Amino acid sequence: MDGCLAFLRTLTVVNCPSLTSLSLGIKDLTSLEFLIIMNCEELSLMEGEDNQHLKLSLRMLKIFNLPKLEVLPQWLQGSANTLKHLEIEKCSNFKALPEWLPRLKSLETLQIINCPQLSSLPQGMQGLIALRELKIRACPNLSRKCRQEDWPQIAHVPKIDLGE
Repeated sequence: MDGCLAFLRTLTVVNCPSLTSLSLGIKDLTSLEFLIIMNCEELSLMEGEDNQHLKLSLRMLKIFNLPKLEVLPQWLQGSANTLKHLEIEKCSNFKALPEWLPRLKSLETLQIINCPQLSSLPQGMQGLIALRELKIRACPNLSRKCRQEDWPQIAHVPKIDLGE
């Protein structure tokens, strides 16, 4: 299928409990703008780690109920200039936001909901000058840290929701 998906703009993967890999090479999805992945209990998104320098066009990534996800995949850096909306929800083993997250210069909305293992933001969050909305819910350790020592990194964001 090489090249057949070059013009795909939206991909939604939902309710695939046995899916372990997105076997489509991310390198072939250069026009992809909207990626939604939900309820894929065995998927970690870590395949294709050698593709971190790709030029991708993602504008929105929503990840919901991926218990195997621990960190964001390196290939997401390929959308550093286009990604506007990132939502991570109900990922019970999600442990860390990557140190390269502040390089997502177009990021306007970041939502992290019900990721109880996540406890801190990466350094340099103040570099996300396009960020207009930060929502952190049901992440008790992260919410507490954002209210205290991480506050200077996010104080520039106009709309902040650190609800429990």
